[in-house]
Amino acid sequence: MVKKGHIPERTCAFCKKKAPKFELFRFVNKGGALVFDPEKKLQGRGAYLCKECFEKRDNRKIITKLLRSLRIISS
Repeated sequence: MVKKGHIPERTCAFCKKKAPKFELFRFVNKGGALVFDPEKKLQGRGAYLCKECFEKRDNRKIITKLLRSLRIISS
């Protein structure tokens, strides 16, 4: 049960910045594929990106780090 006034925090998979969950973009590993989860409700292993990293998502390093954190590719 969530306490009243509690705001869950998550960490960006790339820059490691902590932010409230609702400010971050969530991605999920669904059957070995990277899936964007706008509702933040899909089951499965998830990883988050902050707004700055999400805007730079065409950067190969960010995508690789995201895939590794979701265990889609090995390190």
